[in-house]
Amino acid sequence: MDDIWTYRVSRRGDTSVVALSGEVDMNVEEELAGVLLAEIERPGATAVLIDLAGVTFLDSSTINVLVRVYNAARGSGRLLRLAGARPTQLKVLEMTGLMPLLALGGGAEGEEGGGPAA
Repeated sequence: MDDIWTYRVSRRGDTSVVALSGEVDMNVEEELAGVLLAEIERPGATAVLIDLAGVTFLDSSTINVLVRVYNAARGSGRLLRLAGARPTQLKVLEMTGLMPLLALGGGAEGEEGGGPAA
């Protein structure tokens, strides 16, 4: 896979918005987990919104990260939300049983800040 992944972190009040793009697979699993867990643990954060609109590919390692981050968010009393998921991504989330756990909604267009993944 050739599509380099990037992320951009921005803040909307007490919500962290993490916009992902490119191919999110096992090659970036630990870095993705680190980015998302850091936002879950950020002082003053009450929610993390993961924007998947720019994601061109995800695999089971991405699902694993979402489960880990969901558990961390739940354990710290924070909300984890998804936005911008494509129909095929939604189908994967439904098939894995994650849909009832993850709140959907809240677009992230126009958010600024953060930087690209290395």
